[in-house]
Amino acid sequence: MKPNSNSVTKSRSLFSRPLVKWSLVLACLSAILALAWVFGRPYFGINQIAYRTVTIEEGPLTATIRASGTLNPVRSVTVGTGVSGMIRELNVDFNDRVRQGQVIAQIDQREFKAKFDQAQANYDLALKNHEYNVRLQKEGFISQQALVGTEGVMKAAFGALNLAKKSLDDTEIRSPVDGVVVKRSVEVGQTVAASLQSPEIFVIARNLAEMQVETSIDESDVGRIEEGLEATFTVDAFPGRIFRGKVKQVRKSPVNIQNVVTYTVLISANNPDFKLLPGMTANARIIIERNEKALKVANTALRFRMPAQTSTAEKKSSTNKPAAADSAQSGASPGMSRGSRGTGMAGNLRSVYVLEQDGRKQTPIRKSFRLGITDGEYSQILPLKEGEEVDLKVGDLVIIGIEGQTGVKTPATGGAPRMF
Repeated sequence: MKPNSNSVTKSRSLFSRPLVKWSLVLACLSAILALAWVFGRPYFGINQIAYRTVTIEEGPLTATIRASGTLNPVRSVTVGTGVSGMIRELNVDFNDRVRQGQVIAQIDQREFKAKFDQAQANYDLALKNHEYNVRLQKEGFISQQALVGTEGVMKAAFGALNLAKKSLDDTEIRSPVDGVVVKRSVEVGQTVAASLQSPEIFVIARNLAEMQVETSIDESDVGRIEEGLEATFTVDAFPGRIFRGKVKQVRKSPVNIQNVVTYTVLISANNPDFKLLPGMTANARIIIERNEKALKVANTALRFRMPAQTSTAEKKSSTNKPAAADSAQSGASPGMSRGSRGTGMAGNLRSVYVLEQDGRKQTPIRKSFRLGITDGEYSQILPLKEGEEVDLKVGDLVIIGIEGQTGVKTPATGGAPRMF
C-alpha cells in the first residue's frame, strides 16, 4: 500500500520551516558578530598597534664636548747639535734618565781638534808679536800705529781661538735639563749636518708625571670652552679606566685643514704612576654644563615620527600644539653636536608622543617642550615658557617605535608600519 502523497508533503513542510528559521537566525547573528568585531575592536583595545616606549626619567645630566687628542709631556726639549759631523758615541738610549750637563752623545772631534790647535798656534804667535812690539815701542824703535796693528791681529786670533774652542766643545752633546729620553733619532756612524737648522738627535721629557692632552676642537664648540673646566679622557691602553683633568689652555691660533677650522685645547693629565705614555691617543670629554636633577628623555624619542595612519584622537591633540614644534621636529635630531645647547627658542622646541590610557585602549598624544642640555643619549625637558610647568612627568611612556601586527618592527626614524 503506497503512502498518501499529501501526508508526505505536509510532514516535509513541518521539518523545513524550523530549519530555515534557525538558519536565518544564525546568519543574522554571524553578521552582527562580524560587524561588532570589525568596528568594536578598536574600542576594546583588540588588535591595536603595539608601540615601543621608554619612560621619562629624572636624574643627573651632563653636557659635554667630545674630542680626540694626543698625550704629550708638558715640558719636553729637543736636543740637537751646532756642528756637522759623524756620530761617534751614543751614551744614552730610549727611557734613560739623564742629568743636566751629562754627555749623551759625541761627534768625531778630529777635525775640530785640528782647527782648535791651529787657532791656538795663531793666537800664541800673535800674542808674542804684540808683546815684543810693546817693548820696542817703549824704547822708541816703532811707532804707536805699528803697535795698534799688532794688537788687532792678536785680538782677531783670540776670537778665532774662541770659535774653534766652541766648535770643539759642541762635539760633546750634553743634556740641557734633567729628564727622560723619549726619542732618539740617530745611530752611531750616522752623519748629521747642521746647516740652516739644528738636526734633532734626542727628545727629552722633563717630567713624565705631568702630561697634557692636545685636542682639536671645532670652531662651533670652542666658544663654550673656558680654562678650568673639568674634563675626563680614556686611552685604548687602559680600557675602562677614566683619567681626570682640567682645561689649562685654549690656544687662539686657528688650524685650517681642508677648510675645517679647529682650535687646540690643552687638558692637564696627572700621571703619578707613569702609566700614560707620550703619543697615546686620548678620547676626551670636556664638561660644559651639569644638572644633578634634570627631567630627561631618551634622544630616540625625539627622532621618532608618527606615521600617516594615526588615530583621530592623536590628530586632534596635535592641532593644539605650537607650529614651531612641527618645524623643529622635522629638522635634525637635537643634541647630536656633542652635547650642545640649541640656539634660539624656535630651535629648542621639540615634541614627543606620549602613550596615554583611554579606557581599554592606548592613545598616542603629542606633547611639546623646550630642549635643554643633552649628553648625546638623553636630553633635558624644559617648559615651553619660563615660569610654566612642563606637560610631562616622570614615568610617562614616550613612543620610540612601532611594531606592526605581524611583529615587524618599524624603525624609530619614522615610516608607516606594515599593516597586513
